[in-house]
Amino acid sequence: MARLRAAWEERVAPGDVVLLPGDLSWAHSPLQVLPDVQWLASLPGRKVLVRGNHDFWWKKLEQVRRQVLPADILAVQGSCVRLDGVLVCGTMGHIAPNDPYYQPHKLKSYRRELHWLRQALQTAQEQRTNGEPVILMLHYPPYTSSGQASGFTEVIRHFQPDACVYGHLHLPGEWATAITGEREGTRYHLVAADYVNMIPQRVWPPE
Repeated sequence: MARLRAAWEERVAPGDVVLLPGDLSWAHSPLQVLPDVQWLASLPGRKVLVRGNHDFWWKKLEQVRRQVLPADILAVQGSCVRLDGVLVCGTMGHIAPNDPYYQPHKLKSYRRELHWLRQALQTAQEQRTNGEPVILMLHYPPYTSSGQASGFTEVIRHFQPDACVYGHLHLPGEWATAITGEREGTRYHLVAADYVNMIPQRVWPPE
């Protein structure tokens, strides 16, 4: 946490927007997560969150907004927000059925996340009145663990957001097959904290 705070305070200005694609805390309830949210709120910048697979404190979006987050920390889940002329949308994502790590009993969760991805990007498209950039936040990578296309990448290909930010991957072996850079009109950014050495990365505008 000390490394992250130092890197954050060195690079993030109060007016910047910081995207956090999931796994904010190991807490299991809104009450337990409050110290972590307060720590996050003490850092500069305006934050946007999406749920990670370990964010057990996050049950429903409206509950998170009402009980957990201060007004200057936003959350998206099958939804979209506009900040400084940029549309930020997202959902958690899921392991796809064509991934070797997929578990068949998770089909309902996969379908729900696929629906929320489509809903988030459709909402961004409807709100996009002057060609504003669209940034998609996911927790899970949209590609499979071997770098293959999935139902998520098909939806992304259809809507073509300008950028897709994701995390979840913790190990060098996983990073080796992760998709980064531009693919079919969308620039992919793996920003898992350990992958980027706890250093916030610029997503938009591109460097």
